[in-house]
This record gives sequence, structure tokens and C-alpha cells, in this order.
Amino acid sequence: MRKILNLMKHPLFSGSAIMVVGSNSVSAVNYLYHLAMGRMLGPASYGELASLISLIGLLGIIPASVSLMIVKHVASAKNEHEINSLVGWFKAKIFRASLLFFIAVLIASPFIASFLNISGVSYLILIAISFLFSLQASLNRSILQGLLKFKEMVISILVENSAKLIISIFLVYLGFQVGGVMVALVVSALLGLYITNIYLKSKSSKKVILPPDVKSMLAFTIPVGIQTIATTSLYSSDLILVKHFFSAHEAGIYAALSTLGKIIFFGTGPIGAVMFPLVSQRNALGKPHKKIFLYSLFATLILSLGVLAVYLWFPKLAIRLLYGSAYLEASTLLVWFGIFISLFTLSSLMINYSLSLGKTRVVLLPLIAAVIQIIMIWFFHQSLLEVVTISIIITALLLVGLLIYSTYRRGL
Repeated sequence: MRKILNLMKHPLFSGSAIMVVGSNSVSAVNYLYHLAMGRMLGPASYGELASLISLIGLLGIIPASVSLMIVKHVASAKNEHEINSLVGWFKAKIFRASLLFFIAVLIASPFIASFLNISGVSYLILIAISFLFSLQASLNRSILQGLLKFKEMVISILVENSAKLIISIFLVYLGFQVGGVMVALVVSALLGLYITNIYLKSKSSKKVILPPDVKSMLAFTIPVGIQTIATTSLYSSDLILVKHFFSAHEAGIYAALSTLGKIIFFGTGPIGAVMFPLVSQRNALGKPHKKIFLYSLFATLILSLGVLAVYLWFPKLAIRLLYGSAYLEASTLLVWFGIFISLFTLSSLMINYSLSLGKTRVVLLPLIAAVIQIIMIWFFHQSLLEVVTISIIITALLLVGLLIYSTYRRGL
């Protein structure tokens, strides 16, 4: 009994409890968002929206890699003065980076719209504007994560996503369709930035007392950037390629399939989000960290298998409850997509564990897997089943490769 109580008091479980409850609330809001948009827009328009959401994920690859670096450095800070100095330095750099990113997306908008078969560039312009605010909010949350302020991090995400849901429903109901959803994205991103700035107000120091080691940051950020490109590509490029190669209706069906499948990844995500700063902190202090990873791996596996069981036994019910009968074509593929995402989720956890220990060579494995996935889908896409099968094979090989790498490196 004492062991169980001690286990429950472990920072991984206490932090994970906050993150799981909070993130599941966020996930519920997000899936209500997809449910509402899927039903209100219909398969064709929803497919267009889903491709835009995947595009946002891909465009956010570079900021996401910086995000992980921020978590690691803030979590490894030795005292309050160093933390405040880091926060002030990061916030100044983040603002400039957001502005540059906004300009870059604006320039690329016509080319992106052409590839995704989108009639105008207005959606892309709105996405560019949203990045001005969302990048700063996202990287602010990385600072909160590094400070182990999981409650504040979750609250900011929940408020932002709830606002996006409510505004999107209102604007789509008024007839603005996908354009209204993009406007909601901009407004909610601004709200998210406002909230995270409030939480970090007491931590920000305008005077940089201890200038950070930029070289060490780059040495970590570059491989993490490669990892982020690879992992984001593994669960996003398939959707974008389906939008390019298949009809609007089939792209909408695949979008629903993808959203349901990703319940596994985003549902177990809080575990890895808590694991990373804890392992980074313990590793910096020379404390043991192996059990934290093993607990994380076990919890991730159990949750993944639970969702997979639902997809195996009740696929039509899951689709009908969330999207309605118009999307039932996806039912035969749901468990297979769930297997793909489960393999991807376990691989992602192993990669992040290696990165939290500073082992950056691991990023080559997901990069190779992502490139092969794109090549295979580009040449073999006779059906949606073929696309999913390719992803299953690639992620299974990736997981095996990571196990071999971890054994060779003696990192487990």
C-alpha cells in the first residue's frame, strides 16, 4: 500500500494527472470542434479544413523544435535568477521569430494554395496572421512546461481551444464556412497569447543577467528540428498527399479517419509532455531517470491498447457518434489507422526520451522513415487502405529501429 501511495506521489504521476485530466478536457473540446465542423461543413469542405489544419502542423515544425529546446533549458536552470533571465531572453527572440515567420508564410501562400487545390489565398493569409500570435503563445507554454507549471499550461490551451470552437460554430452557422473557421483561429490565438503572457509576467526579466549559451541551444535545436520535421510529417503528410491525389469526398473521409486515429497520440501525449522535463531535470542533476521512462512507456501502451480495442469492436459506433453516417466509409479502416498511430506514439515517446538525455543522433531514424513514407505514398496510392498500410509498415520498422538503437546505445 505504501509503495502505491509513493508511486502516486511521484512527479511523473502527479504531473501526468494534471496533464491527463486537463489535456483530455482539451481533447474533448478539440474533438467536439472536429465533430461540429465535420457535420456543419460536410465531407468536401471538411476535407479542405483538415488539410489546412495539417498544413498548420507542418508549418509549425520549426517553432515546435525550438519549443522542445526551451523546455529542456528552462527545466535545467539552476536557480530563480537564471530562470527569469532565460524567460526574458526567450520572449524577446520569440517575438522577432514570429514576425519573420508571418512574412515567410505570406510569401509562400500562392504556392501552397495551388498544391492543395485551394481556390484562393485568403485562408493562407489568415493562417499567417494567426501564426503571429500562436507561435508566441505556444513557446510561452513551453516555458510553463519547463517550469513544471502544467496547470497554467493546460488552462491556457483549454481557453484558447474553447474560444476557437465557439467562434467557429457561430461563423459557420452564419454562412462563412471555412473562411469563418480561419478567422476563429486568429481570434483564439490572440486570446491564447494574452493568457500565457499573464502567467509569465512575474517570470520575465528585461535584463539578461546570464546570457544563454546560444551554441549549445543550436546544437540541440538543429537535431530536434529534424526530429520535429520527421514526426510531424509522419502523421500529417499522408493527409496532405491524400488531399492532393484523391477526390474531395475521399479526402474528407480520410480526414475523419485521421482525426479519430489521432485520439491515441493526443490522448497519451500528456505522459510524454510530463516525462520530458522530468527526465531533463534529473539528468542535469545526475539523478536516476530510467523508471520515469518505463512508467511512461507502460502507461502509453495501456492507453493505446484501450482505444484500439474500441476501434476494433465498435468502429461504426465511434464514427457515427463523432461524424455521422456520411463518414461510415471510414469504419473498415479505423482499427488499421489506430495501429499506425499506436506505433507512431510509442516511437515518438522513445525519441523524446533519448532527446531529453541529449542523445540527438536518434533523430536520423524518424527522418529516414518520414522520407520513405512520402515516397511510398507518392507512388502507391491506389486506395486509402494502401496509404494506411504504407504508414503501418513504416512506423513498425521505425519502432524496431529505435529499439535496436536504444539497445546499442544502452540508453534504456
